[in-house]
Amino acid sequence: MTDHNLTLFTLFGFRVRANPSWLLLAALITWSLAEGLFPQEFPDLPASLHWSLGIVGMIGLFFSLLFHEFSHSLVARRRGMKIGGITLFLFGGVAELTDEPPTPRIEFEVAAAGPIASVFLALIFGLLSLMAAGLGAPDYWAGLLGYLGTINMVLAVFNLVPGYPLDGGRLLRAWLWHRRGDQLSATRTASRFGKGFGLFLIILGIWSFLSVGALGGMWWILIGFFIMSAAKASYDQLLARSLFHHVPLEGFVVKAPVCVEADMSIDHFVKDYAYHHHFSLYPVMKNRKLVGCVRTRDVQTIHRDEWATSPLSDIMLPLTEKNSTPLESDAEQVLQAMQRHNSGQMIVLDGDRLAGIITLRDLLGALELRRQIEGQG
Repeated sequence: MTDHNLTLFTLFGFRVRANPSWLLLAALITWSLAEGLFPQEFPDLPASLHWSLGIVGMIGLFFSLLFHEFSHSLVARRRGMKIGGITLFLFGGVAELTDEPPTPRIEFEVAAAGPIASVFLALIFGLLSLMAAGLGAPDYWAGLLGYLGTINMVLAVFNLVPGYPLDGGRLLRAWLWHRRGDQLSATRTASRFGKGFGLFLIILGIWSFLSVGALGGMWWILIGFFIMSAAKASYDQLLARSLFHHVPLEGFVVKAPVCVEADMSIDHFVKDYAYHHHFSLYPVMKNRKLVGCVRTRDVQTIHRDEWATSPLSDIMLPLTEKNSTPLESDAEQVLQAMQRHNSGQMIVLDGDRLAGIITLRDLLGALELRRQIEGQG
């Protein structure tokens, strides 16, 4: 959910981004308010005002989601955790924690911050709605503020459901972690609650769709599948960290990778290397020294008629954390980096020398083997 995100702004040191799917959510919310809620509540208003209120309501929800996620992020940073940013997407928003909470208490504080913030906003918007009505403001202003108050309370209550990775599931995990002294065991239990809640939403959505033909039922089905998937992914990620923690990378490194020369033509590379070995990444050498790497897909950036006269150095990439890793890294760190950067392969460095190459497929295969041996699931 990161490669195609649009950066909106940076606030308090946190970069706020929007996934393209957020545009669909914004459009659906605006449409449902402009064509559903406000015409029903205020039928005498013109359609243009209904749509104006719908847009303002969508912006208010946008602000509410950010307020919720900023609360998580600020508390996490105050407790020493690293935050990758905040991303809005089809199902709301997420504060991207780059590491796990170090203690159950910190987990509890970070998880509780979001629902508390939403309840606070619900009270503020509710109070403003009452004030607007009492001061004789147009009814639709009180209605709009009342809607924002209600939606924030719904957001708080929904997030407090004890199913991981919802905030309530994180609170449950913090409590179980404190009781058991085992973060992985607590995550497994909270994740099962999350998958159970996701299944409940799917069943509810199917029933709603079949019984009354409500399109809202499809929305519950989508949310249910998302929660089930997120619950499984969250547990799998922590399990991978546990099984690979402090495991040396060296045992997974291919020590004699296929290398290419910087002055080799792209045509030669494609015919004799890409089509023969089928790798996605190759170390690039010059005078027996590692000078960079080349991705097979990048040959498309050069017109095919120019392949015979264009050297690989024209598409060569410098070695960065996105495509290389030190040999002294452990398997946990490299797996996280490869998943974060969507990398199928990485160059392994011993100082400034080529030590080998590591593939995501090999790491995932080793992870599955360790998972079976340890009986984790």
